[in-house]
Parts: sequence; structure tokens; C-alpha cells
Amino acid sequence: MAQDAAGAPSRDPREGHKYFDLGRDWQKIKAEQGLTDDDMFAAYIVPFLDDSIQRRQVIRFASDPVGDPGFLGRQFEYLLQHGYIYDPRERAASPSLLKLGSQT
Repeated sequence: MAQDAAGAPSRDPREGHKYFDLGRDWQKIKAEQGLTDDDMFAAYIVPFLDDSIQRRQVIRFASDPVGDPGFLGRQFEYLLQHGYIYDPRERAASPSLLKLGSQT
């Protein structure tokens, strides 16, 4: 597996990783629907995160989300608020083991 400059595993889609990204369409959708960035977060990112939470999927970040002032940081905080724990070495958030029924 490739690593980035910080030594964390890469999240290259060519290696089978999937990610949510509206890219350039973000501004287009925002303008067409008359939405704010907060509306966009609620309408597009929260459902993606909720589905991932419901499926108990591990979320891997392309870059370090800790302290990020943008949407990456908001996604990270949302996951923490929903019981996820973060492994900075892997840059991955996963469901809490206690929520899985483990007593360890």
C-alpha cells in the first residue's frame, strides 16, 4: 500500500478506496438549488455519513481531519458525535467496540 508524505496509508481510488466527493458540482448544485454550505452538508454529506454509520463502516480520511476547519472537520466531528473512535495512525474512524457489544 502506498503512503502519503506523513506516512499514513494512501486513499487512492485506484487502490479500491471509495469516497464521497461532489467536486466541481458542489457549487453548481448549490447555485441551482439555492442552498448554503450548511444546507449542502445536511442534504448531501449527512445522509452519506448516516448510511455509513448504520452499516458500521470504517471511514478512512484522505488527510488528517483533526482540527480541520472545513467540511472534513465537520464530517470528523459528526462521526465522533455518533460514537465513532479515531485512529490517527491509520487516519480511520470506526464504530466504538462498546457499541458492538464488546465489554473490552
